[in-house]
Amino acid sequence: MSAIELLYGQRSGDTVGLNATTLDLSSRGEVSLPAVEIHYCLFELPMAHMLPRLPESLHPSIPAILGITVWRCSAGPLGPFSLAWIGLACRTGIKPRHFIHSAFCDNEEVGRWFKSRYGFPCQTALVHSLETYDRIHSRVELEGTPILDLETHRLQPLVGLGAMVKYSPPLNPARLENGVALVQMEATFEFMRVARGVPHAPTYAAAALGDDSLRPVYAVSGTFAVANIGLHPPRFSLSPRLPAEQGGAKKI
Repeated sequence: MSAIELLYGQRSGDTVGLNATTLDLSSRGEVSLPAVEIHYCLFELPMAHMLPRLPESLHPSIPAILGITVWRCSAGPLGPFSLAWIGLACRTGIKPRHFIHSAFCDNEEVGRWFKSRYGFPCQTALVHSLETYDRIHSRVELEGTPILDLETHRLQPLVGLGAMVKYSPPLNPARLENGVALVQMEATFEFMRVARGVPHAPTYAAAALGDDSLRPVYAVSGTFAVANIGLHPPRFSLSPRLPAEQGGAKKI
């Protein structure tokens, strides 16, 4: 029997997080966000485009997947905001994650909070998400120009024990006391409503969305959910060079 060959990203860890923010670990409290609307879509893309962008400590998903997430929060301790992020599906050891390469928030103060707490590279932009009778439509506009239109059609409600969505925690480069690490956002979800459909991205300005070489190709899944979200302080970090199975994962 031949030895198992593990597939890793090809991006040198030395190039990850060169402009990463310094994480603020002074606040260890939890934040509860009520009735957040979550638009979450997955698309396949070529593995040859993914591997050079994924740090060498991470395993790629198979097939290669691009994930787009949009939150619309109308109330809560942070105030109203909409937040969008885009990342590559990956694994730390056997655990699914998303390596984030861009994020946008329509509330500058909230964007700074997500950046200092979890390392999200938030840019201030118009982020809009709306549920209509036949679709979910989300849009990101940067300096007045639409750079992302995301739609999910043919939605079917999910009920019973299957009325949930598994979200892979985001990984963001951030600066800690010992240097740059990949820090994951810790969150829990209490679902009130879930629907699944077919995603479509009629507008996707790849360069403005973080990387000109990463573009959605084949639709995989689109979901819409309303959930109470609990945001917890970051607990784990991962080296951008050393895989988790070789000791690269640490508690913060």
